[in-house]
Amino acid sequence: MTKLRVAVVIPTHFDVHSSLNNLLKVYRYLIKNKNIEVTIFTDRKNNVEYADFNVEKINGLDYKTILEKAFLVLGVPRFYYTDLIEKLKGYDVIESSNPEFYAFAYQSYKAAKKYNARLIYRTSQTVEGFYLFKIIKYIVVPIVRKAYDYASFLLFSNPEAEKRCIKLGLLDNKEKSIIIGHATDTKCFMPIKVKKPDNLILLSVGGLYKIKGHHLIIKALKKIIEKGHKNAELWIVGEGYYKKNLVKLARNLNIEDKIKFLGRKSHEELAKIYNMCDIFVLANYQEATPAVNEAMACEKPVVAMETGGCKFVIPNRGYGLITKRFDADDMADNIIFLMKNGKIADKMAKNGRKRVLENFSLERVALKIYYSFVRD
Repeated sequence: MTKLRVAVVIPTHFDVHSSLNNLLKVYRYLIKNKNIEVTIFTDRKNNVEYADFNVEKINGLDYKTILEKAFLVLGVPRFYYTDLIEKLKGYDVIESSNPEFYAFAYQSYKAAKKYNARLIYRTSQTVEGFYLFKIIKYIVVPIVRKAYDYASFLLFSNPEAEKRCIKLGLLDNKEKSIIIGHATDTKCFMPIKVKKPDNLILLSVGGLYKIKGHHLIIKALKKIIEKGHKNAELWIVGEGYYKKNLVKLARNLNIEDKIKFLGRKSHEELAKIYNMCDIFVLANYQEATPAVNEAMACEKPVVAMETGGCKFVIPNRGYGLITKRFDADDMADNIIFLMKNGKIADKMAKNGRKRVLENFSLERVALKIYYSFVRD
């Protein structure tokens, strides 16, 4: 039987210490259990290899140039590839994301149409767009609507991402949308025995960018300490340009000795860190990231700021606590509640792992994606 040839067109997303790692694990599961082969299309500037995958290098026009930033601010699709359409010939399935933001995703549509391939779009985006997109969308949306209409299926990480597409006028046939959730490796992220620190550890995981909201958690930590919980400290996993701002904020609040920056970590290292913490905290502006699922899979109670997809992962207080948007006081109060109510926190943590196992395991999400490849 001939293998199903799948092209994953994400040339600017190459860091295996990001959510890409989850996607690679999903595809590895499908490579092992289904009759498929997968090629990752990446920019020629990225020096990467992925075990079990073919890698195809393509030539970018604006990747890692000043043009990239200009296109982002203008709100027009960026990352155009001169040889992409030609190299997509011969694939059965082409998977990409967000043609309203990425030229390579629109080129994937052009290739799928030219070569009669199946087109799949996958997104977790819950905000309409960035910078001048709110103006330029009236030009961009009618064009990329053709790509959305052609796609066989649209895969959404949460219901809010689907609602965003509907609001923008990119989707009106919900029969071809599938809510898949964030895939979670529950064999890696699971309760394990580790030596725990003496202090109470809050944990935040995500790139060190303003949009990730680590600064809000630092402000919440200050309030927690002021309310007498001097044994609390915050660990932050991730790297990025905003670190200097976070360090300065911690210094100004006089709690720099209560915050540890742990840098970038592998999934295996991260699983140990989740298990060493007491409470996981999310303050991401855009969405409930895979880190929420990972913490829940490790049986850790979660406090998450209200954001896209949050209630999809945490449907009620039995699974986690959702705080008011951008409200550090409310975040601090919810964290303190869990600190004072250990039995509630423990039950919440056990419910959280069960929810991830039943809804977001690697295997379940992988089969949903495969379904989009083969269903007529």
